[in-house]
Amino acid sequence: MCASCPSVQNPMAVDDDLPPGYKFRPDKEQLLVHYLRPKLDGEDFAQELVPFCDLYGKKEPWQIWNDYFQELSATDKERTDLYFFTQLKTKTPKGKHIKRTVGSGTWKGEDAPKEVLAASQRVIGKRRRFRYGNDKDSAQNDRWLMHEFELDASLLRNKRKAKDYVLCIVRKKSRSVKKNSEDQEGDETSCDGGDDQQDGDLPEAKKNNDHKDSETVSLEEMENLLMSDD
Repeated sequence: MCASCPSVQNPMAVDDDLPPGYKFRPDKEQLLVHYLRPKLDGEDFAQELVPFCDLYGKKEPWQIWNDYFQELSATDKERTDLYFFTQLKTKTPKGKHIKRTVGSGTWKGEDAPKEVLAASQRVIGKRRRFRYGNDKDSAQNDRWLMHEFELDASLLRNKRKAKDYVLCIVRKKSRSVKKNSEDQEGDETSCDGGDDQQDGDLPEAKKNNDHKDSETVSLEEMENLLMSDD
C-alpha cells in the first residue's frame, strides 16, 4: 500500500461480502449525502468503502491503482473504479488556487464545476471531471479519469470544512485493440464502467417516486438536525 494511502480494508474487497450480483455503484447523491457529508461532520459511515488517499501527491495514478489492486481476485480486478477521499491543496499557503499535480503529471480539468442535484432538486454539491496528462509519459495521457465531488456547505454543521476534503472516483480507461485500419477507423479507445458510465459519466440519482421520497426524508432530517444545532 502506498505511503500516501494509509492501510485500510481494500475498498474493492468489500464486494466479496455482498450477495452475488451486487456491486458498490452509488450515484452522485448517495456519494455526497451518505459518504462525504458524514466524513466532514465526523459521523460514522462505512469507511472501508471509501478510504483516504492522497490523489494530489507523489504517486502516479497507475501506482495508486496497482497498490489497491495487487491483492484482489481475478474477478475483482475487472473493476474500473476506485473511490477515495482526498484533501485539496492550494498552490500557496494563503492562496485559493488548487494544486492539481499528481506524480509527474497533472489532473487537467475537462469542465467547469457542475451542480449536483438531489432527487428533491436541491443543490447538494458540485462535480468536476479531470483527465490525467503528462508531457513526459504520453502513453498514459487520457488513460486515467477522475471525478471530484465537493459537498455544498449548507449540509454541514461546520461550514468551513466543505472545501477541506472531496470525494473522488478514479477510473481506468481501457484501450480497445485496433484490428485493422479498414474495420476500425473511428475511436480507438473505449471507457469501461458500465452502461450508464460511458466516457467517464456517473449514474444520476433516480427520480422515481420511491427514491425521491426516501432521499427527501434523509435531507429533511439533516436540515432539522442542523437547525437544532444553531
